[in-house]
Amino acid sequence: MKKNLLVFLGALAACCLAVLAWILIVINSLPDVSLLKQYRPDAAAEVFDREDRILTQYYERKFRIRIPITNLPDMVIHAVTTAEDDTFFDHGGVNYRATWEALLHDVRQRRFARGGSTITQQMIKNVFLSREKTINRKIREYVLARRAEEILSKRRILEIYLNEVEWGENIYGIEAASRAYFDKHASELSAAEAALLAGMLPNPRFFDPLKRLDKAKARQDRVLFNMFQAKLLTEDEYGAAQTAPLALRTGSSGRFDLSALAGRNGRPCYQKILEQILLDSYSDHALYRQGIKVRTTLDKDLQERLCSWMREEHDNGGTAADHVAAAVRPPILVVKEGGQIRAIVCVRNAEAARLLLDSLNPREREYEVEEVLFSSIMMDDIIVSVETVGDGQELQTGR
Repeated sequence: MKKNLLVFLGALAACCLAVLAWILIVINSLPDVSLLKQYRPDAAAEVFDREDRILTQYYERKFRIRIPITNLPDMVIHAVTTAEDDTFFDHGGVNYRATWEALLHDVRQRRFARGGSTITQQMIKNVFLSREKTINRKIREYVLARRAEEILSKRRILEIYLNEVEWGENIYGIEAASRAYFDKHASELSAAEAALLAGMLPNPRFFDPLKRLDKAKARQDRVLFNMFQAKLLTEDEYGAAQTAPLALRTGSSGRFDLSALAGRNGRPCYQKILEQILLDSYSDHALYRQGIKVRTTLDKDLQERLCSWMREEHDNGGTAADHVAAAVRPPILVVKEGGQIRAIVCVRNAEAARLLLDSLNPREREYEVEEVLFSSIMMDDIIVSVETVGDGQELQTGR
């Protein structure tokens, strides 16, 4: 009997040492959280017209526009923390009570059904870790979250989270979400709009207000009520937010062009031409991931009007234009004013060019229209400047 007890205790000790060794290996292989101090997530390039109005964006897989937390209204912060982590400003990275409740729930369900993750843990997962639901990842998440809280302010953690988190298919970060769902900057969000976006976060594709408005509204109501209960909204503010109409955007056109979300083939040809001109001088990484700002000589009103005219001609069976540039490049017309390019259109033939000229108002006849080869459009003909976000310095060619 005594011998069996010793064998059992030895086996137990060996198991404990093995688990401890495994935990130490996991901890020692963790990434350096101090990198978060200067961390900047990938972001889309933004292209502007001559009056600084956004024409389009270029990105790889994730549509994201970086925004500093100083540009966000308090209501956005309140809505997100209320919806996702109401103890965010009190805990040190991990909410142990929520973790214990989630663990008990998972044991009863016999699967990973609830996460119990704080905003800090979610930020860590989004930046450093995978989405796999394993004990290994959870331990790494806990340790990194604690370390992050030791070196970062709460506002910095929120800033990274709000720029990283998914808000729908290919939509990442609060600024991209605000443009995609409300056609406005995140700095302009109301309490009602912030609550709707915050309510989407547990499952943004399921709670997409453009597809399931009733589900999204139910989540919004819950967030607003919790904000009122936490005294983050006055009674008057709560009532106004409950009844405020939601001006959701429809389609890709609007103040912010979102044709990029439809995929490359859904873009007007002038956007493809601009993309190729930029790629001839800048690396893929610079264009699709560094959040550069490109200013052009184009006129948004004229460009959009001509694109709209071409679509109508095409839909009506006319000979005018190819809205989507084909593999074999169609003829290109540039519309100039005072020698500067104001619009680029792709047409099928000379007849289409004549129709295009006829579509201009008499007072616009000072525009010059030329048929050109794609290879003849130089970067200096249309690009005024290319700047990085924040420091305003020119990027170096990556080719």
